[in-house]
Parts: sequence; structure tokens; C-alpha cells
Amino acid sequence: MIGSAASFYFFRDYLGLVSIQPIGFKVEREMQNIIEANTEKLFGDKFLNSEFAVGNYRMDTVAYDDELKAFVILEYKNMTKSSVVDQGYSYLNTLLNHKADFVLLYNHVFDMNQSEEHFDWTQTKVIFVAKGFTQYQKDAVDNPELPIELYEVKKYANNYLTVNKIEKHAFAQTAHLSKPTKPLSGSKSIDDASAIAPYTEEDQLNNGSERTRLLYQQLRDGILSWDSSIEVKPTKFYLGFQDQNNRFVDFHIFKDRLKLWINLTHGELNDSLGISRDVSHVGHWGNGDYEIVVENDKNLEYILSLIKQGWIAKTNL
Repeated sequence: MIGSAASFYFFRDYLGLVSIQPIGFKVEREMQNIIEANTEKLFGDKFLNSEFAVGNYRMDTVAYDDELKAFVILEYKNMTKSSVVDQGYSYLNTLLNHKADFVLLYNHVFDMNQSEEHFDWTQTKVIFVAKGFTQYQKDAVDNPELPIELYEVKKYANNYLTVNKIEKHAFAQTAHLSKPTKPLSGSKSIDDASAIAPYTEEDQLNNGSERTRLLYQQLRDGILSWDSSIEVKPTKFYLGFQDQNNRFVDFHIFKDRLKLWINLTHGELNDSLGISRDVSHVGHWGNGDYEIVVENDKNLEYILSLIKQGWIAKTNL
């Protein structure tokens, strides 16, 4: 069983709590096999290859983020005493200097014929998975603009597994990685890891006025109050909200309004006030067939109820 939050006890016949003992991984490969078999469920990324040799390195796992059109490298650690930043940037630089190898891998796995320009190399990232990280390692990557993520994974008796993402502080003030002034999706000029900087919530907020940022904040607070597992996933064009990698609403912030898209198929949303628009046959950002424009705080509670329909539908999949 795989979960996203640490768990050490479970109820049995309402008689009390039963302790689940940690047993750990015998070898690093055991951890890798479990993660690779569940890459999409855990991270929302599609598995491409294991032990991928490129340049001077052999990368444990290569995966692909379909929404960002970006490659993801996963590295596993059965010990905590190692540098994640140095190794992470070595892998990122290797990927950017061997783009053709990754494009060839993608085309082979998905039977496609894409070129380098199809991919967004600025959104490449490295995920480290380990049984634990030191405080130094956590502090080293505590920057939302650093393309390195940490996940702690623990194995327990009775086939329980917990996977916990080490969250970064939203506005950590550390070395700044500047983004290109224009999005360089697939640009061949991206050949150094210093040009990689994941998009943050702040990037989208900068597009809005004080009024639209406040509207977004009110809706954001309402959504995040539903469950601690809900998280915000920034992309180049919008901010997505997801639960267990199931996206249920996306926001784009304009100066004078918000636009949001509820990830339900046309006919699934119960909108008694009729404030949503069917965009199932119209090009749009975000996921789903329902678009809502928010210009004031008149119907925020009602809008939250519509978004909640999408959340409930996705979490019940």
C-alpha cells in the first residue's frame, strides 16, 4: 500500500491502535523497483527507462512530465551522507548536453517522432528518493527555483510504504536562478543547468493586480483547507491544484480577472447558477471542459463548491 503521508498505526476492530514496524529496504534496488512501478501514481510522471547510461553517468530512472513536456531524473539513496546539489546539477548538465539521447528514448518508448523543439528543457528536474535526508541536504535545496526535489520513503511491515515530499519554503531567499525573459520551450540555447528554474506560484501572481491576487488567495485558501494532501503545481501558463497527482482545477491570473478551468467532462458539473462556460470544443489553457471567469468576490463560496465537485470526482477515481 502506498501513501503520501507518514503513518505508523492503524485501527483494528476498534480495539485500539496497532503499531506497524519499519523494516527498511535491504538494498537500494528494492526501493528503485517499487518507485519505478508506481512513478505515475506517486509523481504524475511517466516511466521511460531504468539505469539509463548517458555521458559519464548512469541515471537510475528517467521519467517524463507530460504536462510540462519535460524530462525528470530520479536518483535513489539508501544512505543519507551524500551531496544532492552537486549530483543533481551534474545530471542536469549531462541531460542538457545530450538532448538527442533523451529525445531518442522518448520517441522509442512512445513510438513518436518528436524533435528537440517539442520539449521544454527549462523545466527539467531531478528527484532524489531516500529513506531520509540530513538537515543540511534539506536546507541546500530549500529554494523553489532550484530544480531539485527530495522525497523520503519508508517501508513498513505488512507491505506499507510511506512517501513524504520535503516541502520547500514558498519564498526562500537563496541564490536566484534567473529565467529567460521569454519562455524557451524546446529552445536549443538551453544547454546549461543554470538556465533551469522551475516556475513558481509567485511567477503567476506577478501577472495580477492586487485585486486579482487577493481573489486568487481567497480561493486558494478555501481549496487548501479541504485536505492537507492538496498541493499547488505551478506551470508556465497556469497554477494547478492537485490531490495525489489528480489535477482538479487550474488558474490563470490576469490583471483584471481570474480564469479557472474545472477538470470535469462536459455534462458532469452541476452548475445551478450557470456561471461556467463549456470550452470542450475551444482551445484553452488548463484541464477540463468548464471555464469560469472571476472578476469580483460575489460568488466565491459558490465557485468553491463547483471546484469541490471536481476535487471529489478526481479523488474518487
